[in-house]
Amino acid sequence: MKPRNAEQTLADGSADAKFASALGGCAEGVETSIDLPIETRVGRITEIELSLRETMRAGPFDLQTHQRYFRQLPALWEIELGGAEPHRDSADGPVRVAVWNVERLRHVGAIGSVLAHHQPDVILLSEVDNGMARSGNRHCLAELAGRLGHSFAYGVEFIELDLGDQNEILTSPGEQNLLGFHGNALTSALRLHRPFMVRLEAGGGWFGPARGQQRIGGRMAIGAQIEIAGIWVTFVSVHLESNSSPIQRKAQVSHLLDVAERYDGAAPLLIGGDFNTSTVDRTQDRDVEFRRTEFTADPKRLLDVEAHEPLFRELADRGFDWSATNVPGRPTERAQPGQPMRPLGKIDWIFTRGLRAVAPEIVPALDPNGAYISDHDCLLVTVEPPG
Repeated sequence: MKPRNAEQTLADGSADAKFASALGGCAEGVETSIDLPIETRVGRITEIELSLRETMRAGPFDLQTHQRYFRQLPALWEIELGGAEPHRDSADGPVRVAVWNVERLRHVGAIGSVLAHHQPDVILLSEVDNGMARSGNRHCLAELAGRLGHSFAYGVEFIELDLGDQNEILTSPGEQNLLGFHGNALTSALRLHRPFMVRLEAGGGWFGPARGQQRIGGRMAIGAQIEIAGIWVTFVSVHLESNSSPIQRKAQVSHLLDVAERYDGAAPLLIGGDFNTSTVDRTQDRDVEFRRTEFTADPKRLLDVEAHEPLFRELADRGFDWSATNVPGRPTERAQPGQPMRPLGKIDWIFTRGLRAVAPEIVPALDPNGAYISDHDCLLVTVEPPG
């Protein structure tokens, strides 16, 4: 179904029609179904005027309003390409892959130093800011790619309608987001082919003020193909919803795999990112109960999560392996300075199909002086197609 133009759409809803031109609507011929890979590539994601962001932040916050904006905002359906010219068109042998939730990428210099030390060929990132006051209103990814000499593909997960979460709002009084983009990315020293994006959900759970962070959009994945030893290999960076249940996380994984099959069902595939495998239903406030009951009964539950998260069975049934790509028994979360101590979980993962994987590693999210730079550690692994 082709999207209607913005004037038609806004006329059917409560948004002020004077913002129709700012809303824009997706380009002619762009399919806005979340059931298909999105392949609209641009040099710069379409900006959203501050006046429209303020209108969206003021409400109403019903599902219909969110879906109207969700379908019509071009920024949610574009892939920004940029960075350096690739060092190599392809790889003859194994490639080193980094997977990292970089918590806004506000510590871009320190994160760049850690990555430069390990020299991954491919980097899958989540929680990447572009034009957010909390991270200096910088294009953090462009800065990181410049430091590493990588090209990049970037997609918007959420358009942030305020300064961030409750702590970020308190620490940034009077500031204003330049763009309000927050998303996932893939960077590489190798040439990226056919970049694509997968929108995982459109429920609008973050749209209103109920969760303390107003944003429009939904979780997503972004990927591309790289030629390794004459074979096209698909790499995907993913971020699953945190405010979700194990069944909902499984459904998002199933949806991602369905769309990836439509993109290229024959290519070897690596999927890495923040899967939020907390083992509990985060749509309910169960943290205190969990610590008192489930965690007390099974202290390893947050590290040995497979039995509690049906997404692992879904991946296994579709031919994926994770035994060779992840370090067992170690958390990937990192405690935030100044925050109450809590049990840390294994929520970041790398899954592969049709690839040989060796040397998995967890790199602490600390700068050379031992200072905190993200609430997730970095995962590393080396992969190649089987000979």
